[in-house]
Amino acid sequence: MSAIRKITADMPLDDDEDEVFFTRATIKADPNAADLLPMTDDWLGLIDAARAKDRQARIAETDATAARVVSNFHFDRACTAFGDDLYLAVGKNRESPRWTQFFSVAVSRFIKIRFDKQVQKVKSWLGPDVNDATLDKHRTPLTTWSNAAAASIDQTTSAAMVRGAARIAREQLAEDLTRERDGLYDALSARAREKGLPRDWPKQFFRVTTRKTASGGDDDGEDVEQSGSGT
Repeated sequence: MSAIRKITADMPLDDDEDEVFFTRATIKADPNAADLLPMTDDWLGLIDAARAKDRQARIAETDATAARVVSNFHFDRACTAFGDDLYLAVGKNRESPRWTQFFSVAVSRFIKIRFDKQVQKVKSWLGPDVNDATLDKHRTPLTTWSNAAAASIDQTTSAAMVRGAARIAREQLAEDLTRERDGLYDALSARAREKGLPRDWPKQFFRVTTRKTASGGDDDGEDVEQSGSGT
């Protein structure tokens, strides 16, 4: 059984473009259909709009990842520098109240806790009611990089929203292209009836998927891609 290829939201955009290129090329090449070409004029624009949103999402995700990686690196270094100095200041006594005010574990373990939890913990040190000479020495880098780390978390959340919008655009593209292609197919079918052309003539303007059995007959077997169906 042969049918027009269904456009789905999971298809690569390049494949969507190939579908449009093929349909427009065959419409232009056939004098019985050439006047229907304007029906396809907006199709590439639909793909371009979805591609732009997809690109925005990829950029947003890359920017968020980069911000998180860089801020995490510097944030960990700032925490380690503070922890090392504080460890010496308390005489290497991790039971000291001064130590436990900031750390409940070794610094090497502290910088491995969940990122957002680490940020929240450090920000709690930086309030105006916390006074410590060693902390004051490290306050600037801790403030700078805890803020950058917090911003990277927010940026990751924003990137997820952009990716969601891009996904919705892909789903809308699939719906719009499917509707447009169905409309063109109906117009081609009407043209075939008008000119006494074979019933399967409209299918040659679309790339199709043919299911074939191992013996060569049509069945629900492996998908075999073809371009057009011929007449």
